[in-house]
Amino acid sequence: MEFFTPPPRSFVVVALALMGVFGSLGIASTAQAVTLYATGFEQPTFQPGDQLLGLDGWSTAVPPFLNPAAAIITNAAAKSGTQSVEVHGADLIGSDGITAPYDAVGSYRRPLLDQNGEPNGHTMTGGKKLARVDANLMLETNQKKTKGEFFSLTISPRSGNGESYGEIGLSSDGTVEAFGFNAAPATDRVFARPIRFNKWYHITMLIDFANRTTSYFIDDQFIGAVPAPSSSDLLLRCAMLVFARPDGDVSGGPSSKRANYTARFDNFRVSVHSSAPEID
Repeated sequence: MEFFTPPPRSFVVVALALMGVFGSLGIASTAQAVTLYATGFEQPTFQPGDQLLGLDGWSTAVPPFLNPAAAIITNAAAKSGTQSVEVHGADLIGSDGITAPYDAVGSYRRPLLDQNGEPNGHTMTGGKKLARVDANLMLETNQKKTKGEFFSLTISPRSGNGESYGEIGLSSDGTVEAFGFNAAPATDRVFARPIRFNKWYHITMLIDFANRTTSYFIDDQFIGAVPAPSSSDLLLRCAMLVFARPDGDVSGGPSSKRANYTARFDNFRVSVHSSAPEID
């Protein structure tokens, strides 16, 4: 749900039986994996208090209305190591309607490198037709579950055509929620499972470029799969995203309702595989 690409709105759930990659799921293929990017947001590359964008290839080509300055390196919480990325709800400034129906969006993009080391994306060639995108996410709050989505954080990879291969994350309604291929902003989710706040979850997407599907996992558990009918074989970039719905007449700051929420990200990784990897 990055802004903006024209999306299709109909999604058909793919049955597990149709997912050829799952015949080998659970069989380690570490030797066959190629890591395109991985970080735990640790020193010396990342220093506490630094803005994320501009560090280690995280793109600075993000317009002001997508809150580039809100993603900060912190040592206040981490799934492993000592640091992670945090986005405080109070730091998300409203977009004056540009990102409607969301009042505020944070978009943090990491382009992938081509064979020449340039940030033009990775082409899925040869026998490696599976891409894995995973990270640890936490939704921190002192609030109860909201009625519907109010504040959420997700991860999402993008194709060479500008499409989202899928998207999954945590919502203030107390769920992990997953979306279809190239979903429009605020499109209905296709899968949801209950979660707890203030707890780290390992979120995984498995994109099958041979069968054109995307599968979702939370803490190693399969949630579901969707068609991903892109004509592109390019994995252009991956993003960490934060969304906040309208907050009355307040648009960010300590008096806003979204000031009660913090999005946290750690252990961000993108890898490619020739057979289904262990979901660890």
